Amino acid sequence: MDVPDAMCHLDALARSVPEPVLPPDALNTRASGILRATRPLLDTDRDCIQQNIEDLQQQLSGYDALLNRIDEVRSEIQRRRDAVHRSMATYSSTLAPIRRLPREIFCAVFREVQILLWCNLEGTTAQYESRLGSPLVLDFSQGPWNLSYVCGAWRDIVLSYPQLWSHIVLRFWACEEYEKLHHTIPALQAMILRSGQHPLDIAFAAGYWRNEVAAMEALPMIIEESYRWRSIELNLNRLLLEKFKVVRGKIPLLESLRMEAMHIPSYHRYELPKNVRSMFIDAPRLRKAAVSGTYELGEFMFPLHITHLATYVDDAPSLEAYQSLVECRLVGTPDPDNFPPHPIHLPNLRRLFIRSPRLLAHLRLPFLDHLMISWVGESDGTIDGTVLVINEFVHRSRCTLTSLAIDNSLVFDEAFIKDCLQLMDSLVSLQLGATYHLDVEFIFDSLASSKFLPNLQHLSLQIPCGSCSLLKPLAAMISSRSRYLRSISISCDRDEDAERIDEYLAPLRLPGLPIVVSLDDGSSHSKDFESE
Repeated sequence: MDVPDAMCHLDALARSVPEPVLPPDALNTRASGILRATRPLLDTDRDCIQQNIEDLQQQLSGYDALLNRIDEVRSEIQRRRDAVHRSMATYSSTLAPIRRLPREIFCAVFREVQILLWCNLEGTTAQYESRLGSPLVLDFSQGPWNLSYVCGAWRDIVLSYPQLWSHIVLRFWACEEYEKLHHTIPALQAMILRSGQHPLDIAFAAGYWRNEVAAMEALPMIIEESYRWRSIELNLNRLLLEKFKVVRGKIPLLESLRMEAMHIPSYHRYELPKNVRSMFIDAPRLRKAAVSGTYELGEFMFPLHITHLATYVDDAPSLEAYQSLVECRLVGTPDPDNFPPHPIHLPNLRRLFIRSPRLLAHLRLPFLDHLMISWVGESDGTIDGTVLVINEFVHRSRCTLTSLAIDNSLVFDEAFIKDCLQLMDSLVSLQLGATYHLDVEFIFDSLASSKFLPNLQHLSLQIPCGSCSLLKPLAAMISSRSRYLRSISISCDRDEDAERIDEYLAPLRLPGLPIVVSLDDGSSHSKDFESE
């Protein structure tokens, strides 16, 4: 039977459904009078009403039976329709344009997705763990598994594309008991096998002593593949850190290193053996190295050709050996007694990130382009002394700064603005953070003048909580300076402040001048290196 025949039968069924048989109007009038209390309920009325109720109940039962049967038929029709729809979707999918894309396109897209996930490693891992409800050891959020769930074709691509298996994330610091980790080693072996001979990006973390046994079991597999390391991120205690000394001379592809010494008690904080501190010195391709948590453990040594270095300021006296540096991050307050009598000369350094301006007294950087001072402590002396150090550094280096970022109240001192900042005519980008100073309006008044920093094109400000009093001078500054700027970025600590400022500045938005108001998450200060 085809659909038209079925429709004819349904039409016949609809016509065959009996019409309802209702009580006569006279009886309805009598019932209405009884309900309205305009006539009494007689014994003869009772018998008649009871008979009508029985007749109506019998009709209801009949209609209910018909409806139940119709529901059964409808469910069966829906089931058959769903089967047809699934079949149609399957065949339609074979003709979808995405099916005609070459395999190489899928591989490239999947790879880009994985790179994006790797760049946001902390966020993707946290989201994945929250869905699972438990911490992960081997991170399954980095692409291959999720992509392979979509369809058989994607699964085949994922399983046969070594690059998608080249990002390995192992974290033992929040893992389950050792006996529950029996699946981790086979999964790690499978990942390494599927990665073929492709260079590996590895994150390995195991700080707590109670996780050492599990980490020790996976460690040999990671070290065995050291000849394929392209980038590695290590978060280790002293014992595990020393195990990596065997990789010296066996890391020909290593380009990037991030290492944090963590969970090391004070009684274990003494200088590491030289063969541990020099394990990366023979990496011919290493360009970026970032170390943290290594205070009192001694200075780590790297190839002289590295271009990016993040380390403690105590290691700064050795910086002059790295003449190829283009970017450097130094954490901590310098001890003048540790520095050589002459300024450290780094002819290629373009970007410098420091916490204390006192360090500038020991540097000569002729090609410095970007300077960031993230914090000024009480030990850094007076404002006048700080201004003198910065001015002498600029004069000694003969550098032309185009980008300056200061994340402290130094910039809101009148002496700094008049005697230092006003002399930096070459600045194209200015970022001011920690705007919690009472005289914050002074910098707004200065910025409002086009003669102050005449080449400025990009301005970034951090606005404190509940800063309603700053809205008017902020708007006045933007209104006066807007035609000279190409971008304005404003960050706030609270959502409600961001919404209020965004709404207040809406009338000032001009074509070609993006004014971005966002919530400050601290990410701009947490990265090791700027993007190339």
